[in-house]
Amino acid sequence: MPKAKPVRTGNAASLVEHKARSVKATREQLELALARILEGKPKRVQPGASASALSVAKEAQVDRSTLYRYHPDFLDKLKRATNSTADKLLESKRGELSRTQARAREYRNIAEDLHAEMEAVARNNYALSHRVQELEDLLRQRDAVIADLQERVRDGGKVVRVHPAVTQPEQRRR
Repeated sequence: MPKAKPVRTGNAASLVEHKARSVKATREQLELALARILEGKPKRVQPGASASALSVAKEAQVDRSTLYRYHPDFLDKLKRATNSTADKLLESKRGELSRTQARAREYRNIAEDLHAEMEAVARNNYALSHRVQELEDLLRQRDAVIADLQERVRDGGKVVRVHPAVTQPEQRRR
């Protein structure tokens, strides 16, 4: 039987050192990937992608399981960054909402003022239309009196007919 080759185990200290360097390099890649995603300038994922573990791993060209296995502290940082981004967005939206609500209140007040003004104009319009009707009736009466007087002048001052608009004392004077 052939003799088995011995398995080389290597230097334990150099393996630990290599692992530390590898973890550090991966961590730097993850940090840079997160920064690019948060700035909206990623190289490998679509711009506007959310800062999730998957998108950061893709951007850093690292397997997602590596992120979970060797960098749990980075996942905490990612959650905080995502939450702070969401908090900033929420605060921005709340500010926008309050400004919109203030404008809506202002518009509502303007609408109420205009409605009250419109009601006042309608009341005034109603009163004026009745006054116009009264004046038209008065004009018709005066026109009848004028027509009657013109007829009298043509007939030589005789009272030919009594107009209903003419009162009793006026009839006696004629």
